[in-house]
Amino acid sequence: MSSTEFTATAIQNLIEEVHARLTGSREGKVADYIPELAKADPEDFGIVVATADGHIYAVGDSDKDFTIQSISKPFAYGLALKLLGREHMQTKVGVEPSGEAFNAISLDPESGIPRNPMINAGAIATSAQIWQHDPEAAEATLLAFLSELAGRELHIDQNVYVSERDTGHRNRAISHLLRNFNVIESNPEGGLDLYFRQCAIAVSCRDLAIMAASLACQGRNPISGAEPLNADIAIQMLALMGTCGMYDYAGQWLHDVGMPAKSGVGGGVLAVVPGRLGIAVYSPRLDPFGNSVRGIEVCEELSNRLGLHLYNQNPRAINTIRRSYASSHRRSRRWRDSTEAGILEEMGGRIRVVHAQGVLDFAATEQLLAELTAIAGQASVVVVDFNQVLELPPTSCSILLGQVELLRAQPITMLLSRADHLPSLLGTDHGLPMLPTIDAALEEAETILLRQERPELLHRQPPQATLLDASSASPPWRPMQAPQATLLDGLDPDHRAILNPLLELTSFRAGQAAVQRNQSGDALYIVVDGVFTITIRVNLSNGTKKATRLCTFSSGMCFGEIGFLTGQPRSADVIADTDGHCLLLRREALDSLGRSRPDVVIALLRILSSELGCKLASASYQLTLLEHY
Repeated sequence: MSSTEFTATAIQNLIEEVHARLTGSREGKVADYIPELAKADPEDFGIVVATADGHIYAVGDSDKDFTIQSISKPFAYGLALKLLGREHMQTKVGVEPSGEAFNAISLDPESGIPRNPMINAGAIATSAQIWQHDPEAAEATLLAFLSELAGRELHIDQNVYVSERDTGHRNRAISHLLRNFNVIESNPEGGLDLYFRQCAIAVSCRDLAIMAASLACQGRNPISGAEPLNADIAIQMLALMGTCGMYDYAGQWLHDVGMPAKSGVGGGVLAVVPGRLGIAVYSPRLDPFGNSVRGIEVCEELSNRLGLHLYNQNPRAINTIRRSYASSHRRSRRWRDSTEAGILEEMGGRIRVVHAQGVLDFAATEQLLAELTAIAGQASVVVVDFNQVLELPPTSCSILLGQVELLRAQPITMLLSRADHLPSLLGTDHGLPMLPTIDAALEEAETILLRQERPELLHRQPPQATLLDASSASPPWRPMQAPQATLLDGLDPDHRAILNPLLELTSFRAGQAAVQRNQSGDALYIVVDGVFTITIRVNLSNGTKKATRLCTFSSGMCFGEIGFLTGQPRSADVIADTDGHCLLLRREALDSLGRSRPDVVIALLRILSSELGCKLASASYQLTLLEHY
């Protein structure tokens, strides 16, 4: 299986579901007017979807060869346009729908040219032009052209070719009639033989899907990168497929399914969603029009369930994936102690963040799903940010939530952020955590990862994060066991002993402001236990103000250093998220200590400078990332 083929996605599940449901269908019958075609197994059934970005989804008899038959017609016409030009071909074949069966003798009553290249008369005229251009190399040129579109070397099924040649009396009559009108300008047998050979080219359902995707990409094979067609010719081919590709069923097809398509009596159906994907179905049971019964049902169901109808497409001029990265490159603003920070430093790559954007129609959702599938093997937690997503249609939402269930089974935790503006997600019972900001989602992801990697960390008691002796504690606070490294651990014991009496234990209730903006910066706060968040007020472009988290601290950490050192008023608020305690070192007490023991103050300032340096480095890095993420 190629690296571009996915088997564990919601799209794969969908085509498997459709395949399973239609496998029991027995409508239609195998073509028998060509003896070799009558040998086809009526139970054969394959579906392949190939996307414009090179992903392939396949189920059933996707690699079994069958003959291309009339599906070759638009491609032969494209080759004729490439070799001979549009002006020449317009004098030989028209572009109007005939509304008649594929083998009808449908010629313009005045000029004698066939109505279009999708009926047998037009296809024979087209093949004759290719043959007349270079009789010696015509077959090799056609095979090479189709092989480049399919991405592998194709060949002619000799048994089918002989069977078609020996029974093709009606087609032989058509070719001589075209010679009579001078549409074919020389002996018609050479061009007719090329037509029989092109119809007998063996392809698989996978080949047809890639060929369809090549048309979706305006002539560029999305798997190999080859460009056997230019955009102008591909557009002309698709236009003809849209109006004439399904013979006298073309109007109903365009109304119900809404995709340029071509069928063949070998059982193949090829359909294109321009710019997005190609669909191929192989099932030999045909309806009275000569179209695969299952093929039509598959295309109609995929069109309805995935929103593929040509006239129901949202504009998409941007890449669906705005950014995708590991959280080792971007952390939450929750400041972690050294133990947790070390784990996140080592394991942060297990958190993946994907920012989506634009309208998540089927093609865009498929890109998002492909990205989630690609990173699944590297991730424990995936954050998907929807802030730049303009719309998530219900059909795409269903596919996305199907992918979520697949990720859960691996198991991978998925978190959604900034999705409150998408009713299709809000209105479903998906059970996914919905976080209001990307920062909150990152913090939750980090907590989940820590719980998975070291569950004991999140259940341990907060460390003693102070210099306070147990004997100096005031009820109800008690010193914690197994103290961790803290802000002041860098001081030698004598300096600690001198500072201890200057530290004031202060209690805070959840929701209480420890520091308020514009308040005098006269104290340094060292967290003993509890969680404290610094918030700043941001003026938004619409004139409103919003409180935004700057950082969150817990045991062993400090805040308020800048105001404490500079004497400037506070620029942010600090709120206690939980009940907690802090040790306060007043600026007045530090100044007094500086007069008697400047060495202690210098040692403390060195530690604070180092702490500020770490915070500044982290803040600078995060600001730099904003340019990229």
